[in-house]
Amino acid sequence: MGLLDTLKGWFVEEEPQEYEEEDSEGYQLDFQDSAAKKDIKAFIIVVKPFTFKDVEIVCKHLKQGRAVLVNTENMESEDKRRLIDFLSGVIMAMDGMIAKIYQNVFVCAPKDIGVIEG
Repeated sequence: MGLLDTLKGWFVEEEPQEYEEEDSEGYQLDFQDSAAKKDIKAFIIVVKPFTFKDVEIVCKHLKQGRAVLVNTENMESEDKRRLIDFLSGVIMAMDGMIAKIYQNVFVCAPKDIGVIEG
C-alpha cells in the first residue's frame, strides 16, 4: 500500500460534478454537517479534475481555507499543465504552497496550512 492509498483514507473525496454556468455560483458542499457528526475540525479535499474548467472547484475550496489534493491522472497533458500553472498563480497570490506529492498528484494549501515532506 503506497502513500497515496494511505492518504485516501484520511481525506474527503469529491468528484467534479457536471454543472451549467449559472449553477457554478451555487456549488457548495455541506462540510459542517459531516464535521459535526465526526468531530472533525478540518478537511483536506480530494479533487479529480477532468478538464481545465474544474479549476474553479479547487479555487473555491482554497478561498475557504481548505487544503486540496488534486489528482490530475484523468486529464489531458495540455489541460493538466494549464491547471497546475493557474493553481500555482492562485497559491502564490494567497501566500500558500503547492507541492507535487506523487505522479499526477499535487497538494495545494493556503498559507495557514503547512505541508512537510517526511
